[in-house]
Amino acid sequence: MKIPLINNTPVVLKKKLFFAIFISFFAFQGCNFSKGAGNESNISVLIVLLVFFLTVLMVYVVINYIRNKRNAAAVSSFIDYLAGKVQPAFTGEETQYLPENDITKGLRKIEIRMKELEARLQSRISEIENQHVKLQEKQKETERQNLELKSAYEALLESRKRYEQLIDNLKDEYIFFSQSPSGEMLFASPSVKTILGYSVNEFRNIKNDIFTENELNIAAREHIQGSLKGIKQPKYLVELSDKEGTPHVLEITEFPVFNENDEFIAVEGIARDITKGIRAEDIIKEKEEKYKLLFNKASDFVFFYSVGNNSLPGRFIEVNDYTVSRLGYTKDELLGMTLNDLADVEIWEDEPPTDDFTGNKKYEQIWTTKDGEMINVEIVSHNFKLKSREIGIAIARDITDRKRVEEEIRYFNEELVNQKENLEALVDNLTQTQEQLVHSEKMAALGQLIAGVAHEINTPLGAIKASIGNLQDSLKKALEGLPVFLEKQTTASLQLFNKILEYSSGQGEGLTTREKRKIRKETEIRLEAEGIQSAATIADLMIYLDICQNIDELLPLLKNNGSEEVMQSARNFISILKNSNTISLASDKAAKTVFALKKYAHRDLIEEKIPTDIIDGLETVLTLYHNQLKQGIEVIRKFDDLPVINAYPDDLNQVWTNLIHNSIHAMNQKGVLIITVRNENDYITISIADNGCGIEPDIRDKIFDPFFTTKKQGEGSGLGLDIVKRIVEKHNGMITFTSELGQGTEFTIKLPVN
Repeated sequence: MKIPLINNTPVVLKKKLFFAIFISFFAFQGCNFSKGAGNESNISVLIVLLVFFLTVLMVYVVINYIRNKRNAAAVSSFIDYLAGKVQPAFTGEETQYLPENDITKGLRKIEIRMKELEARLQSRISEIENQHVKLQEKQKETERQNLELKSAYEALLESRKRYEQLIDNLKDEYIFFSQSPSGEMLFASPSVKTILGYSVNEFRNIKNDIFTENELNIAAREHIQGSLKGIKQPKYLVELSDKEGTPHVLEITEFPVFNENDEFIAVEGIARDITKGIRAEDIIKEKEEKYKLLFNKASDFVFFYSVGNNSLPGRFIEVNDYTVSRLGYTKDELLGMTLNDLADVEIWEDEPPTDDFTGNKKYEQIWTTKDGEMINVEIVSHNFKLKSREIGIAIARDITDRKRVEEEIRYFNEELVNQKENLEALVDNLTQTQEQLVHSEKMAALGQLIAGVAHEINTPLGAIKASIGNLQDSLKKALEGLPVFLEKQTTASLQLFNKILEYSSGQGEGLTTREKRKIRKETEIRLEAEGIQSAATIADLMIYLDICQNIDELLPLLKNNGSEEVMQSARNFISILKNSNTISLASDKAAKTVFALKKYAHRDLIEEKIPTDIIDGLETVLTLYHNQLKQGIEVIRKFDDLPVINAYPDDLNQVWTNLIHNSIHAMNQKGVLIITVRNENDYITISIADNGCGIEPDIRDKIFDPFFTTKKQGEGSGLGLDIVKRIVEKHNGMITFTSELGQGTEFTIKLPVN
């Protein structure tokens, strides 16, 4: 940039001055050469030249002074300009320049440098202005971010508050934790105290020592190792012991945490205590298994079926295992069938009666199995809706055996009546024979058994008659109420029902009436103390079911509603079992008595030995004497395994009869009778011992003599032991005895095997 200060006149003047001096000098020299022309003219010229020279010199000095002054002013003005104090002024159209010297050169360098600095300053100012704009924008963005951060912070505080509330609300189920990659516990929520009983510090120190031996922990440790390597793991289960040693199953959800450099820094996770859930699931599974087991293992036909038109049973939906095995069809085959495919007549050809209370239909049919077997069934069916779908359930019981048993019982009753008539006739006949054959001890002994035999037969007959009525009534009630009972009962009621069936044997312990009254009263008091309603009725049921000894286990279940109804239903089933046992025992007893009497009364006219079971003969005689033995004599049997020997069984039965009869008489029907049978290779030894009065020493040598007796007149003929000895000797055996007064007597018989 050119700064106008002064014009260039001094420079031109300087040149002209030098030129004038140069001309004057040459003029002066010319004058010297022309001295010859005239001295005066030369002097004038010289003076003129000198004046001119001086004038020029003066002008030059003035001009130089002015120029220097103006130069100084220009430099000063330029310095002020450079300092920024003033702006340069223009004089007309002249272009002014600084003088050319070292100072102005330095000033021009300063000017150039200042121009560069000015340009850089302008550039920097522009940059600063741009940066200022950007800073303003950034400040606005920062303010906006600050507002967002403030909102986020407030939201974070709110979220933290909710998070803390969430942790507090979930302290009974969840443990929040964080671990370093080395496995160090960085954080554990205080809920660990609630769930496991440990403080946070305790848990950090022993977290690896409370793993149980559960197989779950094998897979859990592998998941933990994967998590500590930064690998995302699926949910897994772990079992830990709490401070009391109780195991807890925890469901673990873990995820790795990375920093901004994508470096793995921690593992964070949530542990949920699902012990109760697992236990509940186990209970549910157990109950499902029980119901499934009850369904499949039931000894009756149980099946579900679709309901067709007119509420008639359609195709089978589900059948239990017994149905499959008993009918011989596969399950798939049955699921494609209906009741019409099994029955010999159309289902409900004649509309079966409906129970107005339960809505059940009960009827009987004859089914044909896959193998062609005909079976009688009694069916109880019930229709109901399940998820808007009408289906039915039916329980069919195979009553083929029952029908046969009923026929057999009717036949057996008729037979027993005939046998009773025959026995009564036999008693009359034996009474007459006894008067005629007093000398025959064998017939006398038979006469003594008649009264006991008649009693032994009449007693089971009465029991059978009473039990059949009870059985039919209980069976009817049990079957009619079973479907509805199963449908309406709760889990607790079914548990009580199962417990009753488990604890009740259906046989009882043979308690006396007095003992039962005492136990019943104690049970009623106990139930009333526990606040159980209908305590008297429930106590009666518990006495009948014989479960009073299990009252502690049953009390929690008896407090539930409907416990009395459950026990009434259980009573029907147990009653069936009790009456069945009574019929079975009474039938066996009557049959055993009749069979024993027939065997005893049998007369084999063939005088040859036949294969004989010694123990069977003894049991026959004991059966006939059961009525007398049960009055107060304990019979102890000590029997070895014996071979069958050749003998005269009727004669040996007479031996056992006489000896057992004598022992009963000696003990006055109160004491212990010990019968021992030993296998001694070549011999069989039979011993009959009692703890009666014993035999007097002075008559011991006479007891085998004919007609010798210690009994009162009319009670014995004195032939009993004589007959015994003769029969033993007939078998090539021997008989001995030992006796002690007040201690008892033991007769020992040795019979050869061959």
